[in-house]
Amino acid sequence: MPDYQPKFSVITATYNRCYILWRAIQSVLAQTFPFFELLIVDDGSKDETEKLVKQFSDPRIRYFRLPKNKGASAARNFGLKKARGQLIAYLDSDNTWYNDFLEVMNNAFTKRKDKVLIFCKKNYRLTLKEADGEKRVRDEFSYARRYFDLKRLWQRRILIDTNAMCHRREEIIKLGGWDEKIKFWEDWELALRVSTKYPKGFLYLNRTLLDYEQVIDITDAEKTFRLWEREEKKIFNKYKGHPLLKDQNWFPPRPGNKSTLGVIEYLRQKHRGGG
Repeated sequence: MPDYQPKFSVITATYNRCYILWRAIQSVLAQTFPFFELLIVDDGSKDETEKLVKQFSDPRIRYFRLPKNKGASAARNFGLKKARGQLIAYLDSDNTWYNDFLEVMNNAFTKRKDKVLIFCKKNYRLTLKEADGEKRVRDEFSYARRYFDLKRLWQRRILIDTNAMCHRREEIIKLGGWDEKIKFWEDWELALRVSTKYPKGFLYLNRTLLDYEQVIDITDAEKTFRLWEREEKKIFNKYKGHPLLKDQNWFPPRPGNKSTLGVIEYLRQKHRGGG
């Protein structure tokens, strides 16, 4: 479809997820707003991802395979360069949108042409993988107040997830796209960077439009937690001195604060069977 000009470009960065990728693809194809393209960026997978994608005949799907694994941010930047839509959305291979996700986003951008990034609520499901099997520890709608302000973003009281956001393409490209040096919390870092250039460019929709699945292997937790803490430190050092970081309580990590350490405490408590 060389002459097709979609309103949205949906970017799915994936790596060795063919066993579940089909759900995300079907979630996009089921959208009530049909004017989109789906860019599947295979980040060097060694499974049968390409074979799976080719089973879908919808001409709006475009498949790209990177020669080696570079990480989610690099894969998304590749997708941004290939995107033809003026609006960009992301759906990771293990998540699904509600059928009206793109329709709601389109209506919001149509009414609010001054906005650069719009995001919604999600239904968050957390599963811990343990030696004796998996354990679902959270299944709830993410909490967010009816308003959004930058201080809450910088104080880490609100995190904008990749799968819940939609943004204008050109503005994000001018900001440099995704920071490929950040390997975790990269969506939060992108939101912080957007806020420095477009402080009034956000719009929060108090509406749940996706199911978000997260599985954490608690049997190898220390490796995961070290990654989280390392990337958290990178973000803090990148924006150190920003006025909205004043009185923040997420770095350095301490028990009970908004840092990764606080998340770790929560997960360990759940692992032990606590409330």
